[in-house]
Amino acid sequence: MNDTPKHPPQLRYPAKQVGDGLYGSDHVVDLLERMGTEYVFINPGSSFRGIHDSLVNYNGNRDPEICLVTHEMIAIAMAHGYWKATRKPAVAILHNLVGLMSGSMAIFNAFCDQVPLLILGGSGPADPEQRRFIDWAHSANTQGDLVRPYVKWTDEPPTIAATLESMLTAHRKALTAPMGPTYVSIDAGHQEQRADDLVLPDPELPRYQAPHAVYPHPELVRQAADLLLGAELPLIIGGQFGTEARVTPPLARLVELLGAAYIDDRSIVCLATDHPQNLSGDREIRSRADVLLCLDCRDVTAATGGYGAKRSGIMGVGSAADEAKVIDVSLNDHFGNSWSRFGGPTAPSDLHLLSDPFLTLEALVTEVEARLTPEVAATAETRRAELAIRKTALTEKRAKALESRWSESPIPLSRVTQEVYQAVKQDDWCLVVRNHRTWPEGYWKFDHAGQYLGGDGGGGVGYGAGAAVGAALGLKGSGKLPVAMIGDGDFMMTPGALWSAMHHEVPLLLVLLNNRSWGNDELHQREIAHQRGRSAATAHIGQTTRDPDVDLTSLARSFGAFAEGPVEEGARLADVLAEAAEHVRKGGLAVVEVITALE
Repeated sequence: MNDTPKHPPQLRYPAKQVGDGLYGSDHVVDLLERMGTEYVFINPGSSFRGIHDSLVNYNGNRDPEICLVTHEMIAIAMAHGYWKATRKPAVAILHNLVGLMSGSMAIFNAFCDQVPLLILGGSGPADPEQRRFIDWAHSANTQGDLVRPYVKWTDEPPTIAATLESMLTAHRKALTAPMGPTYVSIDAGHQEQRADDLVLPDPELPRYQAPHAVYPHPELVRQAADLLLGAELPLIIGGQFGTEARVTPPLARLVELLGAAYIDDRSIVCLATDHPQNLSGDREIRSRADVLLCLDCRDVTAATGGYGAKRSGIMGVGSAADEAKVIDVSLNDHFGNSWSRFGGPTAPSDLHLLSDPFLTLEALVTEVEARLTPEVAATAETRRAELAIRKTALTEKRAKALESRWSESPIPLSRVTQEVYQAVKQDDWCLVVRNHRTWPEGYWKFDHAGQYLGGDGGGGVGYGAGAAVGAALGLKGSGKLPVAMIGDGDFMMTPGALWSAMHHEVPLLLVLLNNRSWGNDELHQREIAHQRGRSAATAHIGQTTRDPDVDLTSLARSFGAFAEGPVEEGARLADVLAEAAEHVRKGGLAVVEVITALE
């Protein structure tokens, strides 16, 4: 461990100072505090030096407290993970144009993941007489244009009073479903002007609250129930609302009432792994179902398996039967704009309920319960028994596959996943980040929704470390043990997140899955070489991070973390993980590097 002494508390949390009066930035910080903001995630910048001073000197660096990061992508990713873990206001501040450009990839992730970040940006000054050279170079007439295609709303308010109003409006819009990040650019001149007599708007007023969730139309609920009850084999696909624990009880009830097969959508968990009707990972079940109910699936075409077969087999999930009926329960038609193609083509839905997915799930349970005749119950019972047999076969197949690869080196991901689970299963754990394309289903036992916080949203590499630390920061003191499993390439993009974790004494078990390659793309190079009748032996060129091998363990130690690895022998893995998990239980950051197979 790094024995460098920590700064004494009085240097981290100074006494509050008013000085010679109130300034615009003081009011910004007062409003953030009244909004319930615990942290603001920043990489420093002179365009918000007024806000920075107000956070530290005026407010004493508490509620909100500055969380310093080493790159703007980390700032956004940390806010992203923090919100998913806490549902508390998640605020990041980015330095004018260059900070906004550096953070923009992470903003896109948050947009696709529908996470309600409030992003503030220093800008200007708008008054040319106040600008230095660098202000001319690093400001724009409409700074928000950089990210306007992938945020819900932007504003560049003309006064400090308008700025406060804009912040509350941005927060409300961010929280209005479908949620997403918003961006408010705050003029540097406004931050630094005197504003002694300014009155703060009240963030508790109804006008600043997100509207109530959208209820489903009763007739459409009846039509959906008709399709589900009339199906030979209904299949329910649980989507992104699975970050909330409340989803599992009504979802399990509907699955059981109908005798339906169930699978999770990509990068989410909604139903217990061991539920006898949970067939997540079964590549054939979609083709056997005649009615598919998609609950909050961001890309219904992907959920029903409609991609990949013609051009690439990578990430294929198995397609639904052509004649199957698709019920889409989502707010997807209210999401996004035409700049990004995120969400896919027009959804292949036969019935669309444009309403809150959780409220619609509850309404469907009520409707099906009202129609639960003895005949319906008997049909459901027969299907449940058949699906339980299928689930048992799937579980046995996975166990045999794991056994057959148990002693392999490099270590297969199935063994790593099972070993990490075994190391923490006694704890109240939360899987805050995991690999998604190569996640081996069935080896980590989830009990309910909310135990996994979901994926990055937009597929932007570099999310993992920051999001894991942000989520773990939010869970600090909750009694939960945060766990993250991320790839080596993802980690190498943003390793500076470990500094923030150590500075804030964040407990986290971070497992680095090191295949020493940009593995997804190496597999693509193999596939295209085979398609063209060329050698796949060269697929590693421009893909692997060998010669030299990166010493990720030493990198983690350089930030002060407990770190072990690289673990190359499966026989060592359990002991190393047990030691690391114990370190996390004591409040520390533990990093374990595992050399894994390319899968």
